[in-house]
Amino acid sequence: MKKYIIIVLLSFVVYPVLIAQNKDRQPSQAGKIIQDSLNKEVLDKIPSDNRRIDTSKIEIPNIYAWRITPRLGERIFIPRDTAIIDFHQSMLADGKSVAMGYLGNIGSPAQSKIFFERPETSRFTFMDAMYLWRKSPETKDFLNTKIPYSEIKYQSAGGGETAENRFQAEISTNIGKKLNIGFDFDYIYSRGFYTSLSNKEVSYDVYASYIGDKYKMHAFFHNNNFINIENGGIADTLYITNPNGNVVREKKFSGKSLDIPVRMQQTWNKLRGRHIYVTNRYDLGDNMEKYPINDSTMGLRQKKNYISPASVILTTHYTDQRRRFNSTYANIDNLYTINGTYPYYGESISSPIYSDNIDDYMSYYSFKNTFALAMNEGFRKWIKFGLTAFIEYDMRKFSMPTSISVTQDNIRTIISTPGMNRRDSENILTLGGVLTKEKGKYLRYKASGEFSSNSDFKLEGELTTMLKFKGKDFSVKANAYIKETSPSFFEDNFASKYWNWKNEFKQVNRVYIGGEISFPELPFSKTKISGGIETIKNYIYYDSLAQVKQESSGIQVISLRLDQNFNFGIFHWDSQVVWQYSDNKKAIPLPDLSFYTNIYIETKLAKVLTVQLGADAHFHTKYYIPGYQPLTMQFYNQRDMELGNFPIATAYVNMHLKYTRFFLMMYNVAQGFGDNESFSLYRYPVNPRGLKLGISWRFNN
Repeated sequence: MKKYIIIVLLSFVVYPVLIAQNKDRQPSQAGKIIQDSLNKEVLDKIPSDNRRIDTSKIEIPNIYAWRITPRLGERIFIPRDTAIIDFHQSMLADGKSVAMGYLGNIGSPAQSKIFFERPETSRFTFMDAMYLWRKSPETKDFLNTKIPYSEIKYQSAGGGETAENRFQAEISTNIGKKLNIGFDFDYIYSRGFYTSLSNKEVSYDVYASYIGDKYKMHAFFHNNNFINIENGGIADTLYITNPNGNVVREKKFSGKSLDIPVRMQQTWNKLRGRHIYVTNRYDLGDNMEKYPINDSTMGLRQKKNYISPASVILTTHYTDQRRRFNSTYANIDNLYTINGTYPYYGESISSPIYSDNIDDYMSYYSFKNTFALAMNEGFRKWIKFGLTAFIEYDMRKFSMPTSISVTQDNIRTIISTPGMNRRDSENILTLGGVLTKEKGKYLRYKASGEFSSNSDFKLEGELTTMLKFKGKDFSVKANAYIKETSPSFFEDNFASKYWNWKNEFKQVNRVYIGGEISFPELPFSKTKISGGIETIKNYIYYDSLAQVKQESSGIQVISLRLDQNFNFGIFHWDSQVVWQYSDNKKAIPLPDLSFYTNIYIETKLAKVLTVQLGADAHFHTKYYIPGYQPLTMQFYNQRDMELGNFPIATAYVNMHLKYTRFFLMMYNVAQGFGDNESFSLYRYPVNPRGLKLGISWRFNN
């Protein structure tokens, strides 16, 4: 069956491209190609503010990039990853947020401590913790290259038993002006600085885009194979907070991180998945006109500044995600028992039904098709907006171990049965529309709404305008949404050797309003202020026992953020400060204050080598930081220990020479200072002080 699905999807890619190539009678009038892809004026015209623009009206670099909206395949142009400064942070998990919680290794499960940076819960919740490392159609960067392009990235830390390595490679080339194909590969192998905490992850994708005069196509095939060896965290936090105390000394602790006892061994989470995605857009209308070549001959050419009145969109997306949890650790039973009983929300049985090794298997499949009809903005002078209507049909299938109800001593317990899996399915029909205004300097907006057959609905809006202050432009954005979404299948249902539940959670209601102000840039300062407030009802979370719960009362979360950069000649000071408030810290614990600060000098040597030398730190105030539970692959709200007030600091040097970037850093230079509460998550310490290095080498030929 899967073989036939792949054949059908490939036909969506190949056939329309051949047809489009056959119909194209004259090359499009492209803008002048700028040789310097780092030209600031060009990058300003290809922004990262989710604004869609017409590249035929601007000068474009020899390589430019964009992302797409997954449902409609609309292009969102972005600057390419060619940052000269702060290259070292782009290669760290810490660098993905002002405050990031993760297990310690690169490639490990992660959750931002900034609430509004967390992605929505997906249908396959086990993959959510890997969002930094997995790819999907909306996070894939598509390229257009005038010349063949390739890039290699490599980073390394530790050595021997603690080696941490990541290798990334990308190749992209155009076949003609309209068709681009590429290949992307990512390999992570991290042994870790703590016992039984290793990652081996491979992901790769093949992608293609065709940007013709009337036909546009994006295709994306991605495959991932993640293996995480789990240790459940260290056995006792005193090994970090008080390594010289009597309790630790009595255990004859050597002081090495690999000698710290951990909670489990011989335990694995294995995640495999793929995406097969194709979106097609065809512009209706005739973009050609006749013109006289001489008195007796007529020619055919494209209409100048032609805009199609309407477009037809067809998107197909097949998703296949699988998770297997294995353990042969003899003492793992002790981690999931309370006084020898197997808990289920206060109910228990006195002995397990079976005592085999753990081998839990869960899977999720989705085959989604979207058909849309769009009226394009500006095809008549009086049409100042675009309007799109769509219909989407999603076939979903779920699999997990079979659970049964067992009664013993008048106590009912849900348990799983080994070697058997239950299968469930959903068929969801969604109707919706999008209203946009993407042209014009002083007012742009986007509003969308959708309603699904399972009673889910979403209303979202975004407004951007430009204001003037003392003759200078600055942008103001506002965005809001109202959402009512059903819980994931795996939030309602879970079955394993130990924990089993079957819920009927209510839909989650979310109302949000926020905004952003980017002030005019001064010679010595750049400032941006953003914030938002959200009210959530029926919020789903994992409590202090790592069991799934739903909070029926409303929860309010408020956040304010300041991005402030100063520069005085070669001296720079960049900072990001986030203040957060949650009125229900039991359900949504958040640090009151988080910040990232970076002090450095930036200069050039011999007029060609750019050098950035400095020190930076991530910091947040004390709070009950989340824990991580390998059995569910979810972050839970522990109430045993408040942690924080510890800087994750680095001293670094970044260098840039033409197409090569290189960094060398000393990670966690603050180790041993303050109160030693250097934890990224509960029971998961920050990696010890160590040397890290990385390189990026681009080839444009």
